[in-house]
Amino acid sequence: MTPSPQSPVVLVTCSVFRAEVTHLWKTCWPHLKVPFQSSMLHMNPVKLGCRLEMVVDNELRQGHRVVLVYGECFPGMGELESRPGVARTRGGNCAEMVLGHKEYVRLLRAGAFFLLPEWAAQGDRYFRRDLGLNRDNATSLMRDSHNTLLYLDTGVTPIPEQGLQSVSRHCGLPWEILPVSLDRLRAVIEDALQRLDALAAPD
Repeated sequence: MTPSPQSPVVLVTCSVFRAEVTHLWKTCWPHLKVPFQSSMLHMNPVKLGCRLEMVVDNELRQGHRVVLVYGECFPGMGELESRPGVARTRGGNCAEMVLGHKEYVRLLRAGAFFLLPEWAAQGDRYFRRDLGLNRDNATSLMRDSHNTLLYLDTGVTPIPEQGLQSVSRHCGLPWEILPVSLDRLRAVIEDALQRLDALAAPD
């Protein structure tokens, strides 16, 4: 079924933003459907791509339009977002989406390794279980290109201090907290919604 300008819109969202998008959804887009996909799929880009293609195909078959609340998270993302009835939020990754491009690049160049609430709450399990890095390997790898673990506090969930301390011990880096507004995340989602409407508008 071909989506039309009147077709329902679905926000297919990475679960790294589960708390933040749920918060925004309640006040900004309560009429939209928001299915979350596991952020752990990023550990295998092929699986992530297959999952998103399946989800998008299913929504389009139902006549829905789709906004992908994702960065450039797997090699086929450009092809997926180019489909009729699909738009993606602007930004290379989740940190850039909440910080904005300039601030993201500035902090990255300063040596920050970004942590959002969902991943920070896992502590060092992310490095041990998903990346297969023990303490020595993680410390060596992280210190080569980073000097700080920067937790992006969106203000929606409590700061996972135990998780941050666990990551810090495992990686040998200090951690800091940077309060961030949800305004940029909201703006990139609304921009994608507007582009989706523009694509569906008749000539």
